[in-house]
Amino acid sequence: MHKQSGAFSVVLLLLCSLPLLAQTRVPPKAIRFQGAPQYTQQELLAASGLKADARLTPREVKAHAKQLNDTGLFDVVKFSADSKTLLFTLTPSTHLFPTHLENVPLTPGNELDARIHERFPLYRGVLPANGSMLEGIRQALEEMLAAKGVKATLKATLTSGVGPQKVTAMNFAVVSPAVQIGRIQLAGISAAMQAKASLLASGQTGNGFDTENTAIGLQHAFEDLYKDQGYAAVQVDVTQADPLLVSDQSLEIPYTVTIKEGGIYKLGTIDLPAGTLVARADVQKVLSKYQTGSGRPLDLFLLAVRDAYHANGYLDCSVVAHASFNEAAHIANYNLEIVPGSQYRLASVKFDGAPEAMSARLKLVWKMAPGDVFEEGYVANFAALAQKKDKTLAKWMQTVLTAYDVKADPGAHQVDCVFHFAKPAQSPH
Repeated sequence: MHKQSGAFSVVLLLLCSLPLLAQTRVPPKAIRFQGAPQYTQQELLAASGLKADARLTPREVKAHAKQLNDTGLFDVVKFSADSKTLLFTLTPSTHLFPTHLENVPLTPGNELDARIHERFPLYRGVLPANGSMLEGIRQALEEMLAAKGVKATLKATLTSGVGPQKVTAMNFAVVSPAVQIGRIQLAGISAAMQAKASLLASGQTGNGFDTENTAIGLQHAFEDLYKDQGYAAVQVDVTQADPLLVSDQSLEIPYTVTIKEGGIYKLGTIDLPAGTLVARADVQKVLSKYQTGSGRPLDLFLLAVRDAYHANGYLDCSVVAHASFNEAAHIANYNLEIVPGSQYRLASVKFDGAPEAMSARLKLVWKMAPGDVFEEGYVANFAALAQKKDKTLAKWMQTVLTAYDVKADPGAHQVDCVFHFAKPAQSPH
């Protein structure tokens, strides 16, 4: 009995001493962070809630480590201590996504990033898919809108296909109320253009608001309207106006559109750069296929240049027109800047859904071999060519629906082409 009582006392002493140990404050130690050089020591102190001269219990140290871990910015947060230093070792997450505002009426850019960074020291324009920082920034954006008199509910979701590069981003969107383009105030409009400009403005009012694209979309819409009427030198400035109009059902974002019309110009010359990879005759050949009156002559010419380059495998070609104006004659002349990019070649072609016999016939007709320069026009016209070349193919292809996919690899500059053949859907009886 005596031995059992002694053993029980030791265990009881240990159990009682553990909570006491966790609550014992140790003398101040130098706090250091390693493994995340993109953040300053002061930023990491602030994000973890630590103060450099704090006396901490082991339990408090663990709580501050958890605070860092909960941000979602780190895969691993470890800590260790010796007599002089409390060291946090961090492994940054490799799954962070750029921030994107979908329909939030705040101006993206350095000023907004600085306001967020002030509240969240580790913010660098990228966010994890979850965690305390993500939720904190969502709430902060709601508070910024509330300061402008807008009571709105925001949602953060991971979204693929945002922006021209089709990136995956952490997207913030106002889910209520509905955000719309409000009243558009016009300035600088001549009497000759008043009716057309007012009609365009009224047609845009009530459309969905897009944080990044509404202003530039309005600019392009008014530029196109004027250029259709020959105002080649028109300048359009679009600015978001105040106040925002808020109701329970909608949030309307007003705009001011200021236009410097310039004069009406006739189209003069369009000059290709020296040493262009595509002859002007090739461009004119493409241009002759377009329907007369299907667009502005300059735009059609630019499209023909692009198509001519695409026909020679330059799928990344960009074409920019630089205008010069003869004020005396009111003629607009253009010099083209062409960046062809790399030439793409065919990697493979497949005929999906074709029976083996038809697939063999299609392969005999197909003349673009792997490694050949990729011809976009050849692919577009292949179905008609195959039917013309092979009567058996023609008879079969009249019974199926034909489509094709062109999948370009920008890294390898190669193209995989897949033709799809399918029976038409049967209508229900």
